[in-house]
Amino acid sequence: MLRSDRLRMVIELRRVRALALSRLGRAAEALGLLEQLATGKDEEVLLELLRSEAAVRGPAAALARYEDYRRALSEEMGTDPGAAMRAQHAVLLAESAPIRRRGVVSEPNPLRGRETDVARVISVLRTSRLVTVLGTGGLGKTRLAHAVAGRAEQRTVQVVSLAGVRSDEDVIGTVAAAVAAGPLAVAAPDPLSAVAKLLDPGLLVLDNCEHVLDAAADLVHALLARTRELRVLATSRAPLDISSETVYPLPQLDPTATVALFCERARATQPHVDLPAAEVEALCARLDGLPLAVELAAARVRVLTVPDILHRLDDRFALLRGAGRDRPARHRTLEAVVEWSWNLLDEETKAALRLLSAFPGGFTTDTAADIMGSEVLDLLETLVDQSLLPPADRSGRFRMLQTVREFSAARRTPADAVDERVLAWGLVTGRALHAGPFGLSPRLALDRIRAEQENLLHVLRLAHDHRDLSALAAVAACLAALWTVESSAHRLLALGEQTLPALSRYRPGTEPDREALRQAVALYGATAVLVQPVLAIRPLAVLRKLAPWTAGDTTVGALAAVISALPDTAQLAALCQDRRPLVSMIALGVVGYIREVQGDLAGAHAATIEMAARRRTSEPWLRTLVHGRLAELSLQLERHADALAHMRAADDALAALGVIGDPVGIRLGIVLAQLGMGATGEAERTLATIPVPADTAESVAFDLASRAELALALGNVDEGLVLWLRAADALPVEGSAAWLQPYAWTLRAIVVIAHLRHDRFAEVADLVATLPHAVRALLDDGVPDPFCGTLLVAIGLAELKHGRTTRGAWLVAVAERLHYQREYQPTMASGGIRSRVTSVSGPAYAAAVQYCLGLNREQLRAEAKALVPTYQAGAPNRA
Repeated sequence: MLRSDRLRMVIELRRVRALALSRLGRAAEALGLLEQLATGKDEEVLLELLRSEAAVRGPAAALARYEDYRRALSEEMGTDPGAAMRAQHAVLLAESAPIRRRGVVSEPNPLRGRETDVARVISVLRTSRLVTVLGTGGLGKTRLAHAVAGRAEQRTVQVVSLAGVRSDEDVIGTVAAAVAAGPLAVAAPDPLSAVAKLLDPGLLVLDNCEHVLDAAADLVHALLARTRELRVLATSRAPLDISSETVYPLPQLDPTATVALFCERARATQPHVDLPAAEVEALCARLDGLPLAVELAAARVRVLTVPDILHRLDDRFALLRGAGRDRPARHRTLEAVVEWSWNLLDEETKAALRLLSAFPGGFTTDTAADIMGSEVLDLLETLVDQSLLPPADRSGRFRMLQTVREFSAARRTPADAVDERVLAWGLVTGRALHAGPFGLSPRLALDRIRAEQENLLHVLRLAHDHRDLSALAAVAACLAALWTVESSAHRLLALGEQTLPALSRYRPGTEPDREALRQAVALYGATAVLVQPVLAIRPLAVLRKLAPWTAGDTTVGALAAVISALPDTAQLAALCQDRRPLVSMIALGVVGYIREVQGDLAGAHAATIEMAARRRTSEPWLRTLVHGRLAELSLQLERHADALAHMRAADDALAALGVIGDPVGIRLGIVLAQLGMGATGEAERTLATIPVPADTAESVAFDLASRAELALALGNVDEGLVLWLRAADALPVEGSAAWLQPYAWTLRAIVVIAHLRHDRFAEVADLVATLPHAVRALLDDGVPDPFCGTLLVAIGLAELKHGRTTRGAWLVAVAERLHYQREYQPTMASGGIRSRVTSVSGPAYAAAVQYCLGLNREQLRAEAKALVPTYQAGAPNRA
């Protein structure tokens, strides 16, 4: 009894082991065990035996074993094998069938950037009987389909191109002739059944279905209904739209693949061609990720340099044409590729495409309805289905390929009235949004302006060209609001210079138009007052000519009223006591700026504190303004804990505005405040969360300077000094806008101070020699005192280095009275600079400080002018 039980257990264990080995794919190990066990009607064992035997000895051997089993089962029991065995029999039959791949074209060149797409399509074909690869012309659908066909798991593959088919009636004939290898197949009584029988199980690839879409869809539907295992892969610019379809939208090539393809094809055309990386990347970025466009552009290196190709891309359809005799005619020019799709549209859809191509920044469904004045869902769906418009992104925005935009724009007619409709849209949008950024809930308006920014810039150019001053003012007010919130001074100045000549002649007849004009001019004027006062003369004159503000105590109205009073200091003082809280608040803010320019940091701070006390609203932009100013002044006064608190409050307000990144420099200001407090660990962690900017020279320089100070605070002197030199290089004096040049000189002065404080004078000796001339020019130009004071400190410390201790002490004393930039710590810490001076020239420094206390601002600037010209790097050692 025990022996019998033990034997049954051994047999069962052997069975379990054999099944496990087979299912793990270890067919050779499993085969012998399974053969020993396959003596009865255990179909689970027999099933694994068939699989292992097919893997080891081939499908034919497994089929012979199945047939022996089937016959024995029929004779003994009058029944057939189970469902699993029959399914495995079908697999074995398919595997034993000869491999037949017809119509498949091998790739002459590597299929760049499409490996993932090929693998995904093959994977989708395992679970879906119809997969349609969708995409615009020139995207590489045909090449992808042939790559899938060449690697498909099916043993029977047939590729049929429908590009040459001219009518729906010819589709079945073309497919039947290709599958049955001859035109006689078309004459068969039922060509559809013949095709189904020859292909099942297999893969049918139908290439270029879009122009015979109905017939292709009917054919595929009928074939799938008559077969069990047939798979169909279609390529089209529109879906077949049948229930069994799975759509695979073929994406554009990513930037890396685009550049790689361009370089590969360019070198194949001209082996020694020069391919400058920056120009190649810029060129490829404008080719919409279309492999055909990339290859046509690369072919031009025979006669043009890459910069020439990039320049000529403004007329891409004339440039991108005529490459490759092996291309079908519709792919020999980029224009022909788009025209193939264009010709499939009805007139209403073509008109929609011409209109929508007027939006370079894309559009939403609402925008499309606004400009076309009708229901647009069906039209948009048609354009998406025809692959002339990519599907909307997550924000609901449609973005047309530049190639399609230019093609459609070239086909506009006067009857389309595109410019007039776009200007009308810009006027309505500008009026609706321009005041929103300065309200209590600004996020919605700001997000909309950001999303439409590129389109609004286009409207701005159109309005200027068409002299549509209403649209010009409304759109300028919108953009000025966005760039004010984001502290984008260079954009605001450029906007004002572009629009003010026309707007200064504008006499709006309605209050909404006056509000828009007042906002556009006031925001430009306020920015000019702060960064380049000479530019403020004209906008202030325009504001004074406008009718008085009647829309209540609003931020923009208050700003316009205050800056219109400049430079009348008595009127400004009166506005500081105005009954309207916003007017008095902004007037105090302007007073704070004026005092800072004059080096009176304590007075500036006091005015700004009073400004904060007058704030009666939680408007996010005003909160940013107030806390940002207090943070700046606190850093200059070396009140770092206060600066940190105000920076964080300003950061919270920025979040409410939806500002992306750190355009105002708040987060870098937090780093500087933490460094000033000695919290280097916290500063390091904060800086790690801030992405390196890449937009403007001043933001890049600010970022590098902050990183330099962190490195110095951590004791990494070499790294810190290198970063300071890079910060100065990022904002050159020559070539920068006039308003940025004082900042550029200030950075150079701090570079000198940082090197001197670490006894590395030799590395900046040439730079020091440029500072005396620079500071005299800044003083003559009336540049704010703190900029001049920073250069004086650098020259003074250099004098100390050369042993001219008295002159050095006097220069630093004058700089302290004028004030100098102190936000960058530890380099610009006043205690460190003062101790350096007193250690070598204590009495002289004390005398200079005492003397300077009796000088007014003009006398201090005159004293500075008298001191700086005598600096000479090689002068003898004298006091």
